[in-house]
Amino acid sequence: MGFSLQEHGLPTIDAAACTGCGQCVRTCPDEVLVRENGKVTVGHGLLVGCIACGHCMAVCPSGAIRVSGRGMRPDDRIELPPADRRATADQLEALAASRRSMRRFQPRDVPREALERIVRVAATAPMGIPPHEVGIVVFPDRAKVQALAAEACETFERMGRFFRPIVLAMMRPFVGKHQYEAFRDFIRPLLLMLPRARRQGRDVFTYDAPAAMLFHIGPMGDPADCAIVATYAMLAAESLGLGSCMLGTSVALTRDKRLKAKYGIPAENKVGVTLVLGYPAVEFRHGIRRRLASVEYA
Repeated sequence: MGFSLQEHGLPTIDAAACTGCGQCVRTCPDEVLVRENGKVTVGHGLLVGCIACGHCMAVCPSGAIRVSGRGMRPDDRIELPPADRRATADQLEALAASRRSMRRFQPRDVPREALERIVRVAATAPMGIPPHEVGIVVFPDRAKVQALAAEACETFERMGRFFRPIVLAMMRPFVGKHQYEAFRDFIRPLLLMLPRARRQGRDVFTYDAPAAMLFHIGPMGDPADCAIVATYAMLAAESLGLGSCMLGTSVALTRDKRLKAKYGIPAENKVGVTLVLGYPAVEFRHGIRRRLASVEYA
């Protein structure tokens, strides 16, 4: 993982197939494609050149454009599902409204094909700039999830002990009042509570889930991308009848070099969130309305 901004995509145009319609020129975000004398040619662009977003390949009605490089291949162009197979606004809203964070799971396993489908849906999530810098470690059974939970709780306990009151007091001038209070009143108590509960035989980190996905991101990726990809995975899980819960505490694992090496996470990557998955052990019969902190129309 990890890419350089100096690395460019490579669009190629079949001049014989190109109709000169210009749709690719209109959609190119960096104006790499140029329409001259009724045909499209490849130019240098405005800023970084071709980022291999694939927009040109996706809009070309004659299939005259192929893009390669930056993790993209020409055969990555796929046919879109017909309109009657796409979710309506009502269906999408119903799916989102039905989802709740699940912390109680049935003992049954999650089929491998369900996990693979969730990963396919997650891969369609948008990104700050191509290619995707988000990676996923899939834990396909309860034993592997529990191994992760045990290792994570060891890390949490070390961190919780490090952020003792005197250390937090020294940090306060540098992190500000609100972050200091968050560390003192929530983060440190949470880091200490999770391993303590585990020693008592209670898993309040991964909730004894039968499957999990850990999302991490490379150094060039937008930090928000992990949460976006995990959200796509969460909605995909809901559509398959699976409950899920997103665990933000996982960011504390970013500095655990041993854990990252064990699970093939590049040393320079940041750990984002973990999504635990499984068949719900409880049934929610009602939804709960949520409100944003504010909504203003400018």
